[in-house]
Amino acid sequence: MTKITILGAGITGLVIAASLPRHYDITIIAKNLPGDPDSQEWASPWAGATWLGMLNSSEADQEIQLKSLAYWWSLARRHPESSVRRLQLVDVVDSVRPEDMWYSNRVPGYRPLTKGELPGDAPWGATFGSIVITPKYFLPWMRERLEKTGVKFVRGTVTSLKELAGMGHHVLINATGTGSKYLTDVQDDKVLEVRGQTVLVKSSYPKCWMRRGQDYTYHIPRGDGTAILGGIKEYGSTSTEVDDATRADIFRRVHEGLPDVFPSADPKDFEVVTDIVGIRPQRDGGVRLEKEVLGGQRVIHAYGVEAGGYLFSWGLGEKVARMVDEFESEAPVAEFPVASKL
Repeated sequence: MTKITILGAGITGLVIAASLPRHYDITIIAKNLPGDPDSQEWASPWAGATWLGMLNSSEADQEIQLKSLAYWWSLARRHPESSVRRLQLVDVVDSVRPEDMWYSNRVPGYRPLTKGELPGDAPWGATFGSIVITPKYFLPWMRERLEKTGVKFVRGTVTSLKELAGMGHHVLINATGTGSKYLTDVQDDKVLEVRGQTVLVKSSYPKCWMRRGQDYTYHIPRGDGTAILGGIKEYGSTSTEVDDATRADIFRRVHEGLPDVFPSADPKDFEVVTDIVGIRPQRDGGVRLEKEVLGGQRVIHAYGVEAGGYLFSWGLGEKVARMVDEFESEAPVAEFPVASKL
């Protein structure tokens, strides 16, 4: 039986496990596991978790994102209990031209917004069918389904891949996100930790609303009468303390974008449920998706999605599954040269 160890239990690690054949012996190892009490040490429980195509994506990344959307779209119909649901997404764009939207004819119901649907200073935008996931429900649901198929979850803190060499796996998958910055034997200095701050508020507005450009702003409804408001990308800080100035600025931007929904920018006029601060993974140069043989272990690296774990998930999982097949069909490890480090 093919034995696989996956290091990382975020959305990437979970979806990779779900993408592998059911007869594989799969173990997921991570410090934080789905269903744990709230922890800001990992990003997956705090993600906005919607589908919005990344601007300026390579053709390969475009295909990964579209395959993920197709799977999420189907999952919303087949398993509504997972929290995955379909909705309309409104995308107001300042930073690129309409003709540069690579997914314009590849997503459900895509159409340009009329002038009356745009904020006063917005040049253009579009709307289309998308999905949204509520991580606090989805991640434990996914874990339960994987455990029913035999996937094992093990809690552990790992500082290097060589620590896992004795587990007897045929392939080790590194899906550690920001953790790859600290694994001593494969330390990736291209990995960045990006601070994000959002606010969970009461909201009955049913659409996902985004503005990309000078002000990165969003309203992501959760389907339970709440919505995530954001957002920021702050480099060089890993503080998990709420910044009041950032919080007030989020309210201002959301008010300006959706004045009919939020008629005031005053923080006191928002029904706040909780404030959220988390550290997202990102990587200069984009996703690292490659094989190497390291210290006798066959390793697949699968990390570095830019604030897009849910966006890339199923497409990335499919590619990793193919790479496992390639490893299984190749010569024994002893015949491989050890790949150079980053």
